[in-house]
Amino acid sequence: MINVRTARMLADYRRWADQRLFDSLMALPPEELNRKRVSVFNNIIGTLNHVYVVDCIWQAHLEGRGHGFKTSHGLLHPELTELRLVQQEIDQWFCGWSSAQTEDSLDKPIEFTSVSGENGVMSAGAILLHVVNNASFHRGWVVQMYCEIPAMPPITDLPVFLREVPGY
Repeated sequence: MINVRTARMLADYRRWADQRLFDSLMALPPEELNRKRVSVFNNIIGTLNHVYVVDCIWQAHLEGRGHGFKTSHGLLHPELTELRLVQQEIDQWFCGWSSAQTEDSLDKPIEFTSVSGENGVMSAGAILLHVVNNASFHRGWVVQMYCEIPAMPPITDLPVFLREVPGY
């Protein structure tokens, strides 16, 4: 599905984008983070908690262990500073995991049970791709919420990352 170089680039890109996003969020008025909005997850903090929970679920699948989540909608970290710290930790985990992969390990099928109880199989590389895509998708939701504030969202486009970070 994806090769080693792409896996490393995707994990590094994700970490970079999250860093930019959280830096920007720290500069917003705190009340904007929890302001009720028209969104599945109600607000910026709820949306980012969903992203973190999804990361934890897929990390557990990659490690071959249970995760204990019954939903991906939990509000585990209602404070931005705490959420930022745990997101940095899991981003670093995915970067380390990606750096340790081979072409064969990225193609390895991983069996899992979703939070809804359905069984599935995806390659390890497809799981990484899903984790990065899920975060990018929901970062877009957060950008929409910036527009409602109104505030200028951070630029987190892949071409900007590739321009700013040498080696890719």
